[in-house]
Parts: sequence; C-alpha cells; structure tokens
Amino acid sequence: MPQITDLSQELQLQIVECLLERDELDPSRDGKEIADDSSEAIGNLSRTSTYFYRLLSPYIFRHIVMRNTQKSGNALQFLVESGQSAHVKALHFKASASDNEAGEDEKIEAEFPSSVLGILSHLASFRNLQSLIVDFDFEEIQDRNFGDLIHEDRDDRETEEQIIEAEGKQSWRALQKQIFDAISKEKSNHIRHLVVKTCPLKATSLYGSEQMNKCMPGTKALDDRYYLDALSNVTRLTISGHGKGPLGLTEMHEALVPLRPDHVPNLRELEMRWYFIQDSFVDFLSAHASTLERLTLSHCFMMCPPGGVVLEDDWDNEPIPDDVPTWYRFFHTYASSNPSALRHVTIKPENAPLEHDDDTERVLKTCEEQGKARRAFAYAEIDDKYGWPFEQEEDNSKVVRRGEDMEGWEELMEVVRANRGKMAG
Repeated sequence: MPQITDLSQELQLQIVECLLERDELDPSRDGKEIADDSSEAIGNLSRTSTYFYRLLSPYIFRHIVMRNTQKSGNALQFLVESGQSAHVKALHFKASASDNEAGEDEKIEAEFPSSVLGILSHLASFRNLQSLIVDFDFEEIQDRNFGDLIHEDRDDRETEEQIIEAEGKQSWRALQKQIFDAISKEKSNHIRHLVVKTCPLKATSLYGSEQMNKCMPGTKALDDRYYLDALSNVTRLTISGHGKGPLGLTEMHEALVPLRPDHVPNLRELEMRWYFIQDSFVDFLSAHASTLERLTLSHCFMMCPPGGVVLEDDWDNEPIPDDVPTWYRFFHTYASSNPSALRHVTIKPENAPLEHDDDTERVLKTCEEQGKARRAFAYAEIDDKYGWPFEQEEDNSKVVRRGEDMEGWEELMEVVRANRGKMAG
C-alpha cells in the first residue's frame, strides 16, 4: 500500500490543506505554542521525521499563542533563535490579569516576565508578522469585582494623575500599560492588523500619546473612547459587540460607541457588528465621505420604541414619527452626505426575520411579480433584565410592507453604483 512518503511534495501539501480545513485545534496548552488553525494530525505528522517537520513548519507556526509567563516567552524566543519565527503570520498574546493591589507606600509589579517583554518590544524578529492580537484574560477576577475594576463611570472619568497612580497600585492596570508600552517601542512596526479583545474600559497613561499613535498602524477590531483617539493612521476598523452584549445602547444597559467625526481620519473600511445604530454614527460616516470605501453592518439594528415602529392600524398610511429611528432615515441621510468614495455596502444577514402574515406575503409576492426587490432590515428591542437584543418580527413585517426602508436602501445604492462607474471610467 502506498505511504504518504511515496507521494510528491505537491500532493503531500494538498493533504495538509485538506486536514487544516477539516480539523481545527484549540490554541496552545501548557505553554506549548502551536498554531490554533493547525490540525492535531499535522502536529503529529511533523514529529515523524525531520523532513515533515521542515515541510509543515509554515503551517504549524503561522499562528502562535503567547501568555504572560516566563516559560511562554522563552518558547517564542526559541522560535526566533531557530529561525522558525519567519513562519509566524499572527501572534495571539493572552494576558492573564489579577486584581492584586500594592500597599500604601508600595508600588505594584505587573506579571510581565522579561522574556515576554523581549518578544513584544522586538516584533521585528517576526519579519512576516501581519496580525497582533492582545487578549486581556480577566478570568481570575471574573467572579468578584470584575465590573467595578475594568469599567468606568462616564461621569467620573479619571484624571491623568489618577491614571498614573492606578498604574502604580493595581496589577492589571500596570500590566495594561506595560503591554502597550512594549508594543509601541517597536521602531520598525510592520503589523497590518491590531486586535484588542476583552478591552478594559479604563485608560492607560499612554493613550493619545505620539508613542501610542505609532503602534496603531492598522486594526481589525475594537476600540473604546481611548483607542479611538489613537487611530490616526488606521485605514481598516472593526468594532464588535456580542449577541448578548450589543453596542450602541443607552440608559440601564449603556454601551455607547463614541465615534466622533474627527476619529480615524484615514478610514477606508469599516465593519460594525452587533450594534444599535446611533444618530452620531451617521455624522461619523458623513465626515468620512471622501475616504470610506467599504461599509459592513453585521447584526446591526434599529431600536424599536415601546409602542413599536408602526401603529397596528397605520402600517400603510401614517408617517412614522420623527423621533423613531428607521433604516430609511439612516440610508437617506447617509446618501445625502455625498459619500464619494463609497463603493461597497453590505448588510448581514441579508434579510431580517419576518412574521409571515397574509398582508406581508401579499406585498412580497406583488414585489416579486413586478421584479422589485423588497429587503427586510432589522428592528429589535432589548431584554430589560439581561440586555440581549430580540428582533421584532412584527415590526420588521410592518416596515417591510410600507417599503420606505427599501427606498432609502436603493437611494444609497444609486450613490454606490455611480461611484463604481466613476472608478471604472
């Protein structure tokens, strides 16, 4: 029976690609750093011979994980010294945080070993590195005073002096500062994507500084009010909430995204995920009319007022009150701002869920017969207790029957098509 060693190298690599697509392995365990997108079979095969180890190294080491332990930092230092760091495309740094505090006359020491500092401050050693993921792990303090520790009352924002004092007293604040201090010291920064996960909503003394701006070349996800001030060079940005914690909310479940018109001045691609559209969002988009080329809205909603978007008996007659947010107003206002660079707009999922009553089915069938598309855009409410979004199929249906949202969408699409034509010509 033929063995894998009898196959050509091309066929061997095709088998590897199939295994990678089939079987993903969780990120490294017990300090052993291997690719989180490599299959266990690939790792086992690489240990069978020197030939397969060399052949498979680009797959094994293309996504590595580092923790803030001396052992983990040493493992990555070995990759650098052995030359395997050239295969690394993404570095995922998992920073375990604690709530330790120093005494009155003491200064806290963050859990930030010298080997980890050496890696983060010399990222040029990974010459093909494209993405850096900084993942704050608050699991140790999750069940205690987690919320009070990492969140800040917007009416009680810390002063610069208070931030510096906290960095000297609180372990996780010192860790946060040291991480970004190390990253920003890299002089030959070639990273194209910076991802910050589980982002603490308290500042470090580096935010907004020239040093911090230089370490923000491009980003793929997430910002709070502090990060947004430091993204002057960014061209691609993703801001993501969660299905059980969407952004853009006010009052009890407040989770605003304070995008100002002057933020991210060179932005070309923007994706928002799990987000309730705010009025200020249109102002932000309009301010980037000459730069923003691609907009993606994934699981984004308009907020349903307590009485619904449309009264029960007035779905096809009375105008929707001005204080009720609608997709039509969003699309129309954005299109009216003349977004001259915009060439792609994507809304996912393509259609919001509907209540398939007779009236809705009749309208959709008529539109289909006339060759006129009629998309449904999402309206949602928030669960009072947990803050989860619940899509309102009844409201979605009422609005889709009226057709106004679709008119706004087509108005924006006309702008997009005109922009594409200008680029093509």
